[in-house]
Amino acid sequence: MVKYFLTLLIINISFFANSQTYFKIKTGVNFSKAVYLNKTNDKIIEPIRQLKPGIITGFVFHYFFNKILSFQTEILYSQKGLKTEQIPFATTYNTMNYIEIPISGHYSLIKTKNSLLNIYIGGFGSYWLSGKYKREDYYTGEQTSVKVDFHNSYYTYSRIDAGILAGVIYNIKNIDLFIRYTHSMTGSSELNVDAIRNKVFSLGINYIILK
Repeated sequence: MVKYFLTLLIINISFFANSQTYFKIKTGVNFSKAVYLNKTNDKIIEPIRQLKPGIITGFVFHYFFNKILSFQTEILYSQKGLKTEQIPFATTYNTMNYIEIPISGHYSLIKTKNSLLNIYIGGFGSYWLSGKYKREDYYTGEQTSVKVDFHNSYYTYSRIDAGILAGVIYNIKNIDLFIRYTHSMTGSSELNVDAIRNKVFSLGINYIILK
């Protein structure tokens, strides 16, 4: 599966190498609020579900067809997951680390020599690299952490995630300020009662290093 994502990256680089393309470095923060696929389970934790922060970083290739329409593809490391705060018992963090490839179409609302404002929609595919569950006791502060075991015979994991995205970018010279929302259409499992679907708000900057 890693070879599959590397192949996609090589294809993207080859395609954009001879085009009017901006090459950028992305860094930012994810705020995840995953939902359980099991409706009963999700209803139980809904009042205590919190936004979980994580990092998002990687590379961006942004190709302009003209002053209005453009196309962007990325390869990212993205942390998603879930946080539940059960006062006065414990706080639980479910961290999921992904390699993610978003693809989006962009429409420029404003474009001048030094600034750009555009909106975009698209989709993404990602591969679940690793994960862990961390629990922090409310009274003692004791922390316990367990890594996700993808080979556990009692669980069936789906490591491929895919979904839709939408966002806004405001560019000033070599800096993009972005905000976007991604919504998974698949879940971490089709069988496990604690399987989740990720919903993520992201914000941060892209720095243009080549254009």
